[in-house]
Amino acid sequence: MENPADEIANVAVLVTAAVNPEIQKATVLKYYAPDAGFRHPFCAVDPAPNSRAAILSILQWYRILSPVLSLRVTSVTYDQEKHSVFLDITQVFHIRWSPFRPAPSRLLVHLTLRPEPSPEDPSKTVYLITEQEDFYHPDDIAALLIPPLKPVVAGALHASTLACKVQARVFGMLGYWSVRNGEGGRGVNLQPSGEPLPPVGANEERELQEMPPRPQGDGEVESDKKND
Repeated sequence: MENPADEIANVAVLVTAAVNPEIQKATVLKYYAPDAGFRHPFCAVDPAPNSRAAILSILQWYRILSPVLSLRVTSVTYDQEKHSVFLDITQVFHIRWSPFRPAPSRLLVHLTLRPEPSPEDPSKTVYLITEQEDFYHPDDIAALLIPPLKPVVAGALHASTLACKVQARVFGMLGYWSVRNGEGGRGVNLQPSGEPLPPVGANEERELQEMPPRPQGDGEVESDKKND
């Protein structure tokens, strides 16, 4: 890839939902480094010489499992300085032998890139994928494997949230991590939501002044491109 921000969405579609195996293999060989790594909730490939072959096998089996597969990249965030790409993807994956109707599932893909001289023109720079990480929410994993379980898993997640609220209230009453006005008598009053935060205490202000300056550009994203 010469311009990852513009090309990566098409690459993601070709390696996952190509119309034939020849296009899929050619895409992997062109855009993935020979020593690329891969992380997924169900499998992993450690970076090693010719580890790309294992990644290709995983992607081929993924396509075999789902002969009808659609994928849409809803957004692309490219950090040019760190050679990192995040893709927000929605896919419809239907296991070949599953009697259930497929349901859309969402995942976040993180790609690490490596700049190298172009094989065709060494004066140009191309970017190869050196690592791919796929992240799913639990209910999206359910939608991927057994779609009718998606609302059940979503309900379990909400039940877990309710349990957190109840336990936080109960243990707070018992003195664990309790919120008190004045932060333990140090004269800091809690403010209602939407109002300014309490003033910084003398010790906190001194600690902030003694902290080393933060490097410029740290954590800034160079490009944020959305693709429909």
